Amino acid sequence: MKGAIFFDRDNTLVIDNGYTWKISDFAFLSDSAEALALLNAHHITVFIVTNQSGIARGYFSETDMHKFNQHLIEQVDLKGGRITDIAFCPHHPDYPKKDAPTHCDCRKPSSGMLQKLSHKWQIDLKKSVMIGDQQTDIQAGIKAGCRESFLLEPNRSRVELCSIIIADYFRDGV
Repeated sequence: MKGAIFFDRDNTLVIDNGYTWKISDFAFLSDSAEALALLNAHHITVFIVTNQSGIARGYFSETDMHKFNQHLIEQVDLKGGRITDIAFCPHHPDYPKKDAPTHCDCRKPSSGMLQKLSHKWQIDLKKSVMIGDQQTDIQAGIKAGCRESFLLEPNRSRVELCSIIIADYFRDGV
């Protein structure tokens, strides 16, 4: 099995205006589209794992989120990148839904989304990397057993970081 790169979505790849779900609000963050194209050029599998508590809070629907995510995938494709799959957590412990558990295993910092995608796509988490802008992203990567987790600073070049990751973790096509 091969490794992959798992990205958080909001404030990692796209600008987050606070519960971003409208396609009209879509915008890549800095050089994230170029970084995804670089990873695709190196045949590295890319996933997104994203907490979307705006669904639990009633700010937008799952359908709205899926439309936004589909737009993201299409825009990444146009820029030469590829997102293999997106996992999301619609839950929030402060906004439980009727007949739903108050605790889930998908919301980061839990590793459920990474585990689900790794099982579905036959990915070795010990050869994988997690990238996000929050400590909960890093904790999810650690709990999943990822080889490395990177906390992305707002102004850091995504291309630079992905170049380092390719050289250090994927040089042998892992």
